[in-house]
Amino acid sequence: MINQSMQPNREPGRWTPTHRPPAGPLPELVSRSLAMRRICEQLQQVGPRVRLALIEGETGTGKHLLARHIQLRHASPGMLVAEEAASLFLPETGATGEPRPEPLRAAVRRAADGVLLIRNIDELTAEAQVQLLRYVRSFETALSEKQSPLNSPAQVICTSRKSLRSQVLAASFLPEIYYRLSAVSFSLPALRDRKEDIPALAQVFIDTASREQQRPFQGLGPGSLPVLLRHTWPGNVRELESVIRAACLSGEGQWLRPIDLVILPLEPAANKDSGPALPENYTLDGVIRRHILVVLKACDGNKARAAAKLGISRSTLYRMLESDITMPMQAPELKQGEPLGAPSISHHD
Repeated sequence: MINQSMQPNREPGRWTPTHRPPAGPLPELVSRSLAMRRICEQLQQVGPRVRLALIEGETGTGKHLLARHIQLRHASPGMLVAEEAASLFLPETGATGEPRPEPLRAAVRRAADGVLLIRNIDELTAEAQVQLLRYVRSFETALSEKQSPLNSPAQVICTSRKSLRSQVLAASFLPEIYYRLSAVSFSLPALRDRKEDIPALAQVFIDTASREQQRPFQGLGPGSLPVLLRHTWPGNVRELESVIRAACLSGEGQWLRPIDLVILPLEPAANKDSGPALPENYTLDGVIRRHILVVLKACDGNKARAAAKLGISRSTLYRMLESDITMPMQAPELKQGEPLGAPSISHHD
């Protein structure tokens, strides 16, 4: 279940594992980094006994996958039912002021003998936090009294994108909920803090995408891994998976090249007092490159469509990307008094 056997081969410029993960419905937890090894060790130690747990981590770090592994370790036979916390704990309405328990009851029934995954509890209002606390108390009471009510989950797992401890200290979250959930808690690191896992994660996604899309890709080609390692991955593992899937759709050959990896750099927000912020590279070539990346992103990485939108051939687009933008350009002739517009891109293929 825990992937520590993936090692790079010795072919210069290429990275592939010597042992690929077995195909199966549940992806492995890649754990080459120290932070993920600790998560996996914790899972092995407490997983079989987990009944109530908290998973914290930024968007896209893999909280849902970890919840599935917790269920697997516990061997809960039922389904894993994932619901947004805000949709389960609704505001009290009606003349009587009674809570609306229907969504929670329906989710509990569907998660019978399985896992109820309550997502993003950090976004709950104060009123909804009280309702969550009531449910957590009732679940713990049933466990302590060794009751096994019908249509009840075997495990309840809550997730948060923010640190609940920080929210408790800021008086924006009920301390009792945090104390009850933190008895068994997992904190997933951001991908920028576990870059040792990027090669293995990329390979897992390449294998999966190649199998699903029936493409012949074997791994990362020369120069591709440094591209992935340079990025900060604000969308974490989910963003990496999206980039790899798009690359497998539009790439050619057996190895993913740097030009196949469409990664949009995030530009800092503009300062309202100083006008629009300039990117680090605001040369004309840099502006053109960013525009090409925007068009590629809008076309979901499809280079043929992007080239058509840019008015150039696909081969020209490839050359421009490979050479870090040496685009054939022809400045427009401006009539006297005509405002300067966007540069025109000429097609010299």
